[in-house]
Amino acid sequence: MKDYEFKLNAGYCLYNGIAVMSQSGASICFMAENPKDELLKERVKKAFNNYLAYMLRRPDCPPEYKKAPSVQFIKGNRAELRKCVSQIYTRTGDGKEDKMSFAEKNLEPDLFYNDAAAVLLLDTLMNEARNRKATDIHIENNTVKFRICGKLEAMEKLSEDKCSELVQRIKFLAGMNVLEKRRSQDGHFVYGNEDPVFVRVSSVGILGKNGNETQESVVIRLLDTKRLPLALDGLGFNESQLEVIQKMNRHKNGLILICGPTGAGKSTTAAAVLMDIEKNSENKLKIISMEDPPEYLIPGVTQIQVDEKVNASFADSLMHIFRQDPDVLMIGEIRDEGSAAVAIRAALTGHLVIATLHTASAAGAIFRLEDLGVPRNLIVSILRGVIVQELNYFKGNVSLVADAATPMKELERCTEKMMTEDKLEALFLHCTNYADLFHKTIEILKSRQPVVQLPKKAKPAFLVRKGRTKASGSKAGGAG
Repeated sequence: MKDYEFKLNAGYCLYNGIAVMSQSGASICFMAENPKDELLKERVKKAFNNYLAYMLRRPDCPPEYKKAPSVQFIKGNRAELRKCVSQIYTRTGDGKEDKMSFAEKNLEPDLFYNDAAAVLLLDTLMNEARNRKATDIHIENNTVKFRICGKLEAMEKLSEDKCSELVQRIKFLAGMNVLEKRRSQDGHFVYGNEDPVFVRVSSVGILGKNGNETQESVVIRLLDTKRLPLALDGLGFNESQLEVIQKMNRHKNGLILICGPTGAGKSTTAAAVLMDIEKNSENKLKIISMEDPPEYLIPGVTQIQVDEKVNASFADSLMHIFRQDPDVLMIGEIRDEGSAAVAIRAALTGHLVIATLHTASAAGAIFRLEDLGVPRNLIVSILRGVIVQELNYFKGNVSLVADAATPMKELERCTEKMMTEDKLEALFLHCTNYADLFHKTIEILKSRQPVVQLPKKAKPAFLVRKGRTKASGSKAGGAG
């Protein structure tokens, strides 16, 4: 009877959160993460009915398949689903699945990837990363690392074949070219069904061990499950900084920059700024965001995904967006001359523009825009504020180190290109939270239990004359 069973591909099961739990002829029971997903239920029902019709046409059709069909769905969590898939799908000696079943041919073929081992491995890694609250997964030189509290921790060493299959699986889900290893690629996908996570993927070609073979370094960024941004007052800014930022948000035009290194939470702050503007506007402003890809779903904001491989560039999209009559624009990261020109053009035409930039200071933001071809006089005329931030990890606590800087009047008259960064920085009014973080660090250190060290010549209480015995409650050398 095993040859007559209805099967779904492991990749399809874990991607959609459904698997065959049991089957007896025309009666089948599916385990689903979300039994209320009527569209998914109809798809698998249709596939099963097509499978039964196929079986009835076979001369060797068992009598059990000639009965009235019965399809049931029960709820199961992710761990139960993964266990069900791993038990059902037997693999051959090289770790590959059998050829695609009839059921798979009646479903969407682009969702399948015939390596169950890679599917299960990725699912395990994703769940482990979320349980450990990792922000990134790094796959390089056959090693998987998690970034936890800002530090990389090696988690697993893979064989070369397994690592290659895992990378191909990730690139397949992210819509990247699986066969291309030399060129850098970016992609994204939503992983999971009941509690999905937004995944952003970056891959670059690197040299192999022998210096000739091309391998890949893949970095996965895990974003908030519901992709809803936090409020501004929940990010770590103090009250004075919140007042400064909210004053920036009330401008009707100009440019607000959010700066910091990779992983500093710039996109999160940008989304929170948009949400604050939308909340205070009482639906009286048209707010549009242009991102590649959108990292948060922001209620009340019209979000546009700019994918140069599919539709158009930032500049082309902006021309159409102006016809949408926006009041506020968020263009994501300024990464090249094209996106810099888009930001400046939008700010000069009466819009309030929010963007992110990779710099470490307010003055550095001006220098960076100049490097991208924007004249100094244009920058100082439209700049309304710069938020510089970085995440600080200390003893398991995450703190936002931030500076909310607003330009002084003197900055508008500053056109001297040879001015140093320190002098340019002095033309901003800075509102920092450094003192708050210092006091917080002191409190953390005070709350730590003191470590008592034994004198060098003293012997611990559990060491006795001959060998070891159970520890006693006595003191040794004055140390307890």
